[in-house]
Amino acid sequence: MSNKSWWNKQMRIIQYNLQMKDTPLMDACKIAKETEEMGGNVVVINVSDSVVWYRTAVHFHKINEYLPEDRDILEDIIEECHKRGIKVIARGAFFCMEEEVYYKKPQWAMRLPDGSPVTMGNDRPGEWYTLYQACPNSGFNNKGVGLDVTMEAFAKYDLDGAFWMGGSSWIACWCDTCKKKYFDKYGKPMPENREDFESGWLHEQGKEAAIKFKDSVLGIKPDMPYLRYYWPFDLDIGLDIKLPADNITEVSKEGNTLTTEAQDVLSLGVKRLPEWSTPSLRMKMGRTIENFPPPVGIIHTCPGMDWRHSCMPKAEFMYWAAQIPANGGSYWTTFTGFADTIDDKRMLKTIGEFNKMTEKVVDDMEGAKSLCEVMLLSDGGIYVQGWAEALMCAHIDFDMLAHYQLNYKAIEKYPVVIVPKDFKYPEESESIFEKYVASGGKLIIEGTKDSDLTAVKNLIGAKDTVVCSEDLAATYLRIEEAGKEIQDKIGESYLTPLRGKVGFYEPADDAQTLVTWVPSFAPVNFAGMPPERASLPAPKTDIPLCAVRDYKKGKVMFISYEPSRLIMEYALQDMYTMIKGYAEYMLADDKKIDFKAPNRIIMTAFEKNNNLMLHMVNGIGQRPLQDNVPCYDLAFEIKLDGREVDNIEAKISCSNISYNVENDILCINVPKLDVWDMLLISFK
Repeated sequence: MSNKSWWNKQMRIIQYNLQMKDTPLMDACKIAKETEEMGGNVVVINVSDSVVWYRTAVHFHKINEYLPEDRDILEDIIEECHKRGIKVIARGAFFCMEEEVYYKKPQWAMRLPDGSPVTMGNDRPGEWYTLYQACPNSGFNNKGVGLDVTMEAFAKYDLDGAFWMGGSSWIACWCDTCKKKYFDKYGKPMPENREDFESGWLHEQGKEAAIKFKDSVLGIKPDMPYLRYYWPFDLDIGLDIKLPADNITEVSKEGNTLTTEAQDVLSLGVKRLPEWSTPSLRMKMGRTIENFPPPVGIIHTCPGMDWRHSCMPKAEFMYWAAQIPANGGSYWTTFTGFADTIDDKRMLKTIGEFNKMTEKVVDDMEGAKSLCEVMLLSDGGIYVQGWAEALMCAHIDFDMLAHYQLNYKAIEKYPVVIVPKDFKYPEESESIFEKYVASGGKLIIEGTKDSDLTAVKNLIGAKDTVVCSEDLAATYLRIEEAGKEIQDKIGESYLTPLRGKVGFYEPADDAQTLVTWVPSFAPVNFAGMPPERASLPAPKTDIPLCAVRDYKKGKVMFISYEPSRLIMEYALQDMYTMIKGYAEYMLADDKKIDFKAPNRIIMTAFEKNNNLMLHMVNGIGQRPLQDNVPCYDLAFEIKLDGREVDNIEAKISCSNISYNVENDILCINVPKLDVWDMLLISFK
């Protein structure tokens, strides 16, 4: 058993977003009992938001008016949960003030450029007072309310952790306090448009408050989780606000456990569904911080906050949620209310089923490390997401690393490193990549514009300037003889659809061209007519779109078009096959695991001691999934490298697994996969 703290294992977290008017109905014993029955081992519970959920002595905050006079609900819940071995994490937020607080401290409100306060939910039906957004530099977010309530709550109650959302960093404030702080920092007045703010300004405001909260809480109780949000990709949160990807390294300084909302917001409509791989990618990015506990993925049980009193389809939820533990993360679900006040009770049973599945793998996954041969570098943008989707469909597991985390030590062990188009190359990139390839690494670089490739220009094998084309249509890729391995995957077709931008250049003499460009045969508006003029003007060229060259001990593949964009915009099978072909061409003998399964089955690999853990998550079907469609006869081929197999166990399904070993290759047959399973392979 590990000597690490309880929160360094995968947790099964249940959050009750309590509704004020339901307070008199709360039965602490029953809530704890039902949490235990659902398989939860951690509860997240309200302590402070727009109101405080206990009788605070802190001025200028409002106590929940529905709290009973004869008992302390918060204390009762903590006590009843602890009796059952359930940890209790306090949720606190200081984003908004009740109207009566605003009237006492109007200087604490966020303000627009015209000086008016920022209000929230003015058109909400019912007898509710106005809420005012609190400035991150105000006393409500700091000393005065936020810090005082924090210190009081953790001194008064035996809480086990904190999910403390102090300091809003995504809504801009133009109050005079913020204006003065901006001027003192940058020596110029605050702009009236948030787009014109100095980069980092908004995040720094939230960061200052977050670190104050963290230091205060951990000063009282050092050995507990202090959870902090991270957003690994550019994010459109609605409200006409788009946020850039967080710097996860910086966010990790604001807490000791990372958490992210991998929301499956079905209320966006079928044309705007979140990407099918969202939970997986968020966990991969969360694992980039060394010596941190497993990242935590929050998945709401509802299909959107506007439908928060209904539950998601079970099949969609199970597939979405399973990606969290299958990628080494801790799963966190949320309810609006508690069992007695939830009208749609179907999800209560679903959560119980899912937590029982998770419980079967938690001990094996404790301390496990990912087993990947590919490192995918990320800048938080669209191109990295195209690569990620294609690799997952190819069942090539990968780790991820943000551009600001790039260093040689972080990539040296990976046989293949992928650099997507528009990657934000750090200053030291040139020397890092040169050392990586010179030492035997294999680098895949996507790009179409010379000025974006400066850091790797000496590696890609271009004799001259890489000249970026216009957006092309009615054009194709042709696989050359050197790309026969890719051609074999495509089949009897010599042209693959192509659109978007292309980088034209003269390849170096030592470069081997795998794929070439076939020019457009017509403007897109006239491609369908007349058919008599559909012949290709140049069915073959020498212009490379994928070329490989040896560099010292390693290799470099330069892809001078946008395969990742094609995946995101068109998602044709041949486009997926091309990326699979590129990756497997570069991996060659370094590919240790071959998994034969349909595209929408996610495979992840972990290792610990003398064990190998292979997760399979089934996402087959049109989303949102209405049914979990079982998949049969999945096959693994694993290079043993001289190891001897002791036992193979299907940890979740407990099904019989047949296998044999031939020529140092372990061949495994998985007879059936429902939602999620994990193979535990033990070696002698």
